[in-house]
Amino acid sequence: MKDAERISGQLSGETFQFMTSRRGLIKGIYRFLAAVGLGSLGYGLYRFLAPGGGAAPPIEVPLSEIPAGGANAFLYGNSPAVLIHEEEGTFRAFSLVCTHLACKVFWNPEKREFYCPCHDGLFDAEGRVLSGPPPSPLERLKIKVKGDIVLVGGV
Repeated sequence: MKDAERISGQLSGETFQFMTSRRGLIKGIYRFLAAVGLGSLGYGLYRFLAPGGGAAPPIEVPLSEIPAGGANAFLYGNSPAVLIHEEEGTFRAFSLVCTHLACKVFWNPEKREFYCPCHDGLFDAEGRVLSGPPPSPLERLKIKVKGDIVLVGGV
């Protein structure tokens, strides 16, 4: 047998014979890879459709940490975000992940805009696209003020 190799042995007094070929090995590898791929696809679909599957818990930021006109950067889930305290006392929170290629954007308080250094993307203070390749505005996070704490996201 040119393409096959026979392995024989004895197990508990019984003789067994195992035959493998290159074609059988390749088929086995393809089946394994297909199973891994389908499993990954199924898990991704589950995470997408599961209610609250990717929701991060709300972040608590004390009011004392954000003076009027200031901003506070933090991690929301595993993504960077910023909480902006306006001079008139209102709050806004945005994800700092660019909607173009997921680069990190930076808040410029003097110009009151977000800047993405990857492809010169600009967003206004409301997260809307001003210029560059980003296709959509920055993700805005929900905010709730409770006493002297600001809850960001998932509220």
